[in-house]
Amino acid sequence: MPTENKVAAPLQMERSTVTKLVITGSPRLDPITVFLEDFGRRACPTESDLNYQTAQGKITINCWDNSWNAYWGAMGPRTVAEFVADCGWDYVLNCLDRGINPTVFSGNALHALAKKCIVQRRRQQTGRHDWELGELSKGEARELWHDIDVLRGIESANECWHHSTLLTELFGEEWYYPLDGKAVEENHKFTYLRRVVEAVQQALRQEQQQLAA
Repeated sequence: MPTENKVAAPLQMERSTVTKLVITGSPRLDPITVFLEDFGRRACPTESDLNYQTAQGKITINCWDNSWNAYWGAMGPRTVAEFVADCGWDYVLNCLDRGINPTVFSGNALHALAKKCIVQRRRQQTGRHDWELGELSKGEARELWHDIDVLRGIESANECWHHSTLLTELFGEEWYYPLDGKAVEENHKFTYLRRVVEAVQQALRQEQQQLAA
């Protein structure tokens, strides 16, 4: 039987407006390339306005060998440049890198916390702090002081479970509570991205002021 010739459906295309910015002169930052893409508006009916439309946009930021992007489907009447400039740096940062935290687990920070615990328990300062266990003898403190060197090599919070016996001797059976939020150090990726976001926002606000002048 002859095969039917199926006519392919026409491809759908949409145009968007893209603006490229190159930001230089930010302290301790390489040149930042920003792509601002506005996709126009989409219908977003509300109770008060069934014909309401909201703008959509995307931002892509490149700095050195790092790249981040975020899309917003409900920016109100603003362009993506106006939207990013109006938002707080923390909101924009989280949209660019979901779930990133200002601090990260650190084996060195855990080691420092363990030293603090030993010193305070040896000096009977437990009442001033949250350590579950009480006083340490001189011999116990010396032995623990030697043993805690292994904590420096721990690279993630999950690895702490491999050293639960030692951590129990230090902090008690529920050792994970004293560690929560304390065995951490600055997350340099977070700090770096914050400086990038703030530089981009400063440039966008500066551009808006120039256009308004």
